[in-house]
Amino acid sequence: MALSREETARRYGTAIFDFAKDSGKTELMYSELTELKKAVQAEPRFVQVLSNPVLDAKQKESLLTAVEQDFSAELQEVLNFLLSYDRFDNLVDIIDYYIHLYNAANHIGTGVAKTALKPDEDQLQRLADSYAKKYGLQALHLENEVDPEIIGGVVLEVEGRVIDGSVKHRLEKIRAMLTK
Repeated sequence: MALSREETARRYGTAIFDFAKDSGKTELMYSELTELKKAVQAEPRFVQVLSNPVLDAKQKESLLTAVEQDFSAELQEVLNFLLSYDRFDNLVDIIDYYIHLYNAANHIGTGVAKTALKPDEDQLQRLADSYAKKYGLQALHLENEVDPEIIGGVVLEVEGRVIDGSVKHRLEKIRAMLTK
């Protein structure tokens, strides 16, 4: 029975995290995997080529060897392991699961700040720092999503929690109170 993408990501992401932890290289692995993910997203054909069943193993190995030279020995070992088990088509999902485990172990949150206008980096960082302090996180990585319909304020979605401080939400609450 074939594994689902989620199960494959969970199993391999966990194995890589455990390997990095045993090697004392969780931060290095996090850093390298994050950079690898950005590169793969910018050039998805790389994963497509290494997942292509038409290419033989030697061709894939030589391509991977050429690319992985700048990475640590640990990440090279991980990449060769994924190649040998034909799991390159799940690479981004596996990296995402590793990042999830790394963030959980280091009390780092991730989320989205929806705003009517794009805030500058300093404003976004102050918002992230404030939320992290309030909820006991070491850090919070926020992505910004512009949504003019919220009129003003911010809607934070972090780890399944939503804090709606938008003007639209406040107006809806006032409307509900007035119609009672």
